[in-house]
Amino acid sequence: MKRLLLFTVLLAMVSCSHTEGWTLVWTEDFNGHAIDETVWSRVECGKSDWNNMMSLRPDLAFIEDGNLVLLGKLNDGTSGDTTAFVTGGLTSRGKKSFQLAKFEIRAKFNCVDGFWPALWLMPDCQMPEGEYAEIDIMEHLNSDTFAYQTVHSRYSLDVSRTDPQNYGTGPIQKDDWNIYAAEVYQDSICVYTNGAKVMTYPRVEGKERQFPWPDYPFHFILSNQLEGAWVGKVTDPGQLPSELRVDWIKVYQWK
Repeated sequence: MKRLLLFTVLLAMVSCSHTEGWTLVWTEDFNGHAIDETVWSRVECGKSDWNNMMSLRPDLAFIEDGNLVLLGKLNDGTSGDTTAFVTGGLTSRGKKSFQLAKFEIRAKFNCVDGFWPALWLMPDCQMPEGEYAEIDIMEHLNSDTFAYQTVHSRYSLDVSRTDPQNYGTGPIQKDDWNIYAAEVYQDSICVYTNGAKVMTYPRVEGKERQFPWPDYPFHFILSNQLEGAWVGKVTDPGQLPSELRVDWIKVYQWK
């Protein structure tokens, strides 16, 4: 029995360890008393599905017990926001970005109909006209028992999402902590949920605008969003607030 237990522990350590060959270059552990404004900015309300409920209210994005907490609430009309709901989000745009790196995030969220938490990466520079690059380290919808991990390029958006397939889903522990990761190489992107590889997206020669990611530094977006064309409506406001907690973020670069 002891040998079996030891083997199980060692197997778990191996299956969840994908940092070999990588050097840790940055950690955000959210252990301060307030959001570090040298790294993070609050997301303002915009016109896209992912940010059209965003608010700058301090009670929607804050530090608590060593976690970043992002909330989504019914709009009570006290802050001047005009949307039905108000949500919190942070971005490191213009403040913290990395190129050709491994990105790892430990987070948890509750399940609410119409809740769409996301941890993702966008280029921290102006891309050439017609170019596009995005890495969704984690997206979750409603009460799914899995999370989506997706890479977007102009090729995947305009030509094919299946040649090669640009997304995968990994099982999660609902309402509990999970670790999501993406590794950006010159010839591929690998994504993981809880140490298990979900997908490898390869560079394919001859396919125009298919693999732009190695050419750009990427910044973080951490977003709590309610409603949207993909996630649907909030069917029961009594389930709110929606809550996305981030315990830590780690970034590695190849040795």
